[in-house]
Formats: sequence, C-alpha cells, structure tokens
Amino acid sequence: MSHMLSPEEASRKFRKAEKKRDRTRAMYAYPESDEDPTSPVDATGAPKSLPLSQRLRSLQAELSSLEHELSDPSNPLLQKEREETNVDPGELIRGLVDVRSRLDKIVKEKEGRARLVGNIMHDTQDSGKEQDQPGSGGNAESKDSLPASTKTDVQTLVEVDKRVEELERLVGSSNMSLDDSSPLPPPLLPMITKLNSQLALLTQPRHIDSISRRLKLLLSDLERAAAAQQHRRQGSQGNDASLGPSNHEQLLTIVNRIAPSLPQIPHILSHLRTLSNLHSAAGEFQDTLKDLEQEQQKIHGGLQQLQAAVETVEHSLEENRTVVKDNVSGLDTRVNELLKRLEDIKREKAISG
Repeated sequence: MSHMLSPEEASRKFRKAEKKRDRTRAMYAYPESDEDPTSPVDATGAPKSLPLSQRLRSLQAELSSLEHELSDPSNPLLQKEREETNVDPGELIRGLVDVRSRLDKIVKEKEGRARLVGNIMHDTQDSGKEQDQPGSGGNAESKDSLPASTKTDVQTLVEVDKRVEELERLVGSSNMSLDDSSPLPPPLLPMITKLNSQLALLTQPRHIDSISRRLKLLLSDLERAAAAQQHRRQGSQGNDASLGPSNHEQLLTIVNRIAPSLPQIPHILSHLRTLSNLHSAAGEFQDTLKDLEQEQQKIHGGLQQLQAAVETVEHSLEENRTVVKDNVSGLDTRVNELLKRLEDIKREKAISG
C-alpha cells in the first residue's frame, strides 16, 4: 500500500496543477505598425475619436446637406417620410434652425473678439486669484511689477467690449463676420438721422391726408378687383353663385323676424317631422289612387269595347231578321202559287177525265 498517496499530498499536487493551468504562457508580441492618421479606426478595430474641430466641420457639412434636402419640396425622401411616418417638414426645419443657432454660438464663442475677451477675462481672473493667494517672493515681485493703470485699462476695455456686444445684439449686427468677403453694415447714426427726418415728413398732416386718400383709392381698387374676381369665379362655377349684399340683408331681416320665435322652433320641428311622415303617407295614398284610376280607366275602355261589340251583334241580328222575314214571305207566296197551280191541274184532270 506504499504506492497510495495521502490526502494532503494529493491535494498539494492538484493545487500545483491548477496553478500551472491558470498561469499564462509568455507569447511573442509583435511591434505595432504605424497607424494611418486618416483611418477612422485604430489598430484594435475600435473607432478613433475625431478632433473637435473636425467633428464640428462634419456637423456643419451634414447640416448644410440637410438644409438643402429639406428646402427642396420635390425631394422623394421627404415625400416618402411624410406619407409613411407623417413627418411635419416644419418641425424638421425648426430643429435644423435650433442646431444651426447652437453651432453658430459655438463658432462665435471660439473665434474672433469673443476669444480675445475670454482670454482677457481669464487673465484678469488669474491675476485676481494670484493677488488673493499669499504667494512667495516671486509672486510678490510679479504683483509689484504689474502697474495699477494697466489693470484698470484692461477692465475698462472688457467693460467697453461688453457694452458694444450688448449694443450689437440689440441692433442686430452681432452675427456679421468681420472679413473681406462680407460687406460691413452701414453706420447707425446717419441711418437714425435719415429715419428721423422721414418720420418727421410722414407725420405732417398733409402727408397723412395724402396717404389716407391713397389708401382709400387703393381700397376701392381692391374692392373692384375682388368683385371682378368673384364675378369670374361665379361665371366659371356656373350655378354655384355666392350670396350678394341684398341676399345678406334679406337673410338678416328673416333672422330678426325668426328670433322671437326661437323657443317654439323645437316644437315646430317635431310637428314638421310628424307632418313629413303624414305627407309621405299621403304621397303613397295618392300613388295608390292614381293606380286605381288607371285600372278604372282600363275597365271603362273594356266596357266600351264590349258595348260596341253588343251593338254590332244587335244590328246584325236585326238585319238577319229582316232578311229571314223577307225570305219567309217570299217562300209563302211561292208555296201559295204552287198550291194554286196544283189545284188548277187537279181541276183540269177532273174535267178531262
């Protein structure tokens, strides 16, 4: 039994085998190759994260493409989505406007004067923090080296720029890009002076009277044009003519006369419904009477034909009776003559015998 293992030794060997199994084998690792910076995926196959500027440009390009597709009403994709999913183009355009405003805000914050103001504000905040913190000798030297007039000039410049930005936003020229491709907006002071002079001219009584006269003439011309257009529409539609002013006045008078009897209208309507049923029954009865009259006329025509036939038969019988009577009288006379001749013959025989 010496070849048998003890439980402790067996468990020790099993633990050693499990450790060997879980131990990872050293493999040769190949060196990584140079990655293509233009490739959208890395060496592991996962998509690379694009820079923010490139993502912003791709979003702007996609937004321009979407605006071009939505601005075309004959786009088959838009018509298909409108028919299948009942998509409102107005909602899509509103979403595009929202995205465009947000992108413009980001671009405006990252470019031009906004970046300069942000840098200045950041510098002033950093300088304020450095002043608040108790620093070393070097910080004290930089603090002493920066004069107070420079700080006040920077703060004044920031305040002036903020006020200018507020004025531009109120005027509406904040979205103008300061480059050579787009023209500068006209100056505000001459424009305000020109508007003030025009308002002074327009508010004069004679100008107001002339404007009112022109408006009256324009309204009369518009009324005539509307009447002519309505007349043409009536001629094209045929009998579907709209009501004129006289008809409207007649309707108003009728409505005014009917207004006192409005509470009785439901009872009148119920009676009218009953009368409509009676009227329909009377119509059916009238149709039945018409059918009976037609049948009676047919019977009367048949009786007239029978009466004419009877009269014809009577007339023929009367003629036959006269003919028979004449025949009988003629036969009687002939028989009498024959009897007379027989008697004469008998008499002659008796005389001769």
